[in-house]
Amino acid sequence: MIIDKDGLQLDSFSEIFDSFTEQFKAIYGEDINLDQDTPDGQQIGIYTNMIYDLQTQIARLYNALDPDLAEGHELDKILKLIASVRLPATKSTVDLEITANKSVYLDENYTVRDDNKIEWIISTPQSISSGTTTVSFEAKEWGSISAMPNSITTPVTILTEIDTVNNPNPAVEGRDEESDVALRKRRNQLIGYRATSLISSIVGKILNLESVNDCILYENKTSLYDTERELPAHSIWIIVDGGDIDKIAEIIATDKTIGCGLKGLVEATHTETFIRGDGTERIFYHEVRFDRPMETEIFIKLNVKKRHPSDVIDVYSIKRKLAELNFNIAQNITVTELYSTIYSVGSNFIASDLELSLDDDVYVDDLLVSNYDERLIIVGDNITITEI
Repeated sequence: MIIDKDGLQLDSFSEIFDSFTEQFKAIYGEDINLDQDTPDGQQIGIYTNMIYDLQTQIARLYNALDPDLAEGHELDKILKLIASVRLPATKSTVDLEITANKSVYLDENYTVRDDNKIEWIISTPQSISSGTTTVSFEAKEWGSISAMPNSITTPVTILTEIDTVNNPNPAVEGRDEESDVALRKRRNQLIGYRATSLISSIVGKILNLESVNDCILYENKTSLYDTERELPAHSIWIIVDGGDIDKIAEIIATDKTIGCGLKGLVEATHTETFIRGDGTERIFYHEVRFDRPMETEIFIKLNVKKRHPSDVIDVYSIKRKLAELNFNIAQNITVTELYSTIYSVGSNFIASDLELSLDDDVYVDDLLVSNYDERLIIVGDNITITEI
């Protein structure tokens, strides 16, 4: 094991084993019996395992210092250095229509269950009157839990005053705890705060705003009109998914360079107050423009075939897993990469002929290309699965 210009270099298990073997032979002679069932052979095995385990722990400590390699708690500690934390899991929420035959109080333990045996608990204890009342519930467990319309209909807490419960609309899915992969990506975006680059500074600050999901910036630093992006000379085009308009406008107004043009349909005004030497104020109004992404529901079709005649293909779960995929602004979709999501549902079927389309007319089987301001989304109703 050495540390050189290429980083930490570890010995493999066989290299460690061979090294001990050579040393034993140098001490006791070439004719020493080092078979695994001999005391000396077992001793070499014990030493090799000890050194290999020690090197593994050293590698883990070494990687813990690198934000691109650290995992779990070590990555959480690195994130503290930029005053941020891992995004926690949130709970899914849903509005239920509860029909009562008389007034009744629903305490904090009032629970219902959906068709998948998932329990939902009332968000705020309250009294409801006779008739139908809409009440908010949240999933008992944390994370991304879905519920289709009209699937939450079974009371767990039995009250004679309650006749029926039902969710006419799907649940708003919560969020799983931020994974190491997602956290590394967000950290690299956040460090743009301290960057001198116009792009990384603006994008990094916008991405850290509450409820901002994604942001992308295009720049035309030439003196010619960019016909492909329809972007004037010396201008920038910012597309932001989510976030408060005024807070976004403030970042753009204060971070963009003087004389830099802006493109976008969302218009806002950022007010700046300048204090003169005599204490009086002068107000500057900065007109800001940016865009929201254009969301496009894509269409998917594929064939599935049972591996055995008695197998049951869970088509609903395949659609649900695909619909859970999230894509960034201007992110293209490599069609074949969706097979991993499809097979995450099970292995009792063979999927084939997977194709994607933007308009349900022209389908592609290689790459679905997104526009510069477009975010592609998948909805279950646009997925056609044919069993062959």
